[in-house]
Amino acid sequence: MFRRSVRGRKTRSGVDEPDRSESTDPIKQRSAARNTAIGLLSRREHAQAEIKRKLQERGYDDEVTSEVVDDLTRKRLLSDDRFAEMFIHARAARGQGPVRLRAELRQLRVPVELIERHLSAAPVEWVELAVGLRQRKFGTKLPSTMAERAKQVRFLQYRGFTAEQIRIALGTSCEDELLESGDGNDPPDHDREL
Repeated sequence: MFRRSVRGRKTRSGVDEPDRSESTDPIKQRSAARNTAIGLLSRREHAQAEIKRKLQERGYDDEVTSEVVDDLTRKRLLSDDRFAEMFIHARAARGQGPVRLRAELRQLRVPVELIERHLSAAPVEWVELAVGLRQRKFGTKLPSTMAERAKQVRFLQYRGFTAEQIRIALGTSCEDELLESGDGNDPPDHDREL
């Protein structure tokens, strides 16, 4: 389906794409960058920083990429708000929790206020999602040994659920030592007798 071009980029037809970034005419370069960005956006939503990075990887200079991203944002063809909403919806449907989603969106340089707004507005019951994932992976029986419990905790932590969501999914009380051991929020217990 995909063939590598001489320049190393995949193309659907196998025909090499001309290197539009080397054009000396700034209008042609801006137009080529805009067409490239629209092509990327036609496949899926992207964050502004993602489009900027992908254009720069294709050889467009910073000024052109900034102009194209600003133009597409003004015309509402590119929106971090819409991207965050779609990203959270799609990844939650795949079983990822709010901690992981927040970290991935920050990595994509989506503004924190957008991340928090869409996470809180998402029509997802995070606890129910964690319970469902745990039951699909490990069955309906709750863990009986510390080793089983630790394995399930690690699984849910990797998926991006909070400590409280994991506690509820495992049917344990808030005093569960497994989840609190790595927080670093509790002061060391120096008064404990050995």
